[in-house]
Amino acid sequence: MITPSRLPALAAVLFLLAGAGAVSAGGLEEGQEDIHQLSDACDGGEPAACHRLGAMYDYAQGVDEDLAQAAAYYRRACEGGHAAGCYSLAVKHQLGEGVERDKDRADALIRRACDGGLAIACDSLPPAAEAD
Repeated sequence: MITPSRLPALAAVLFLLAGAGAVSAGGLEEGQEDIHQLSDACDGGEPAACHRLGAMYDYAQGVDEDLAQAAAYYRRACEGGHAAGCYSLAVKHQLGEGVERDKDRADALIRRACDGGLAIACDSLPPAAEAD
């Protein structure tokens, strides 16, 4: 389970997983072109582009912060099989940011991310229920 004390480190990891710095340093116009290219790629079925867009909205990189939009892009990434997208969406459900707080949904998404090969997700799995 993701504990509140781990959230700052988790945020840093998710930022790195999302490919921080993918927006050009060439100014707003060039950054907007990057956003359009990522949006086209996401719409074309590239889940990594959807995850990157989610992070941009999550961390206000070249766009205004919009946690609901971030969660929507993370969901698209997860549905496309992107493990980091599932994990990012799990964090949103844990925190209730942009989506309803839902521990069970978060746990299921963490499991999906772990099954997808994301090591940090496996480390964050909730403890297995003990048999009586």
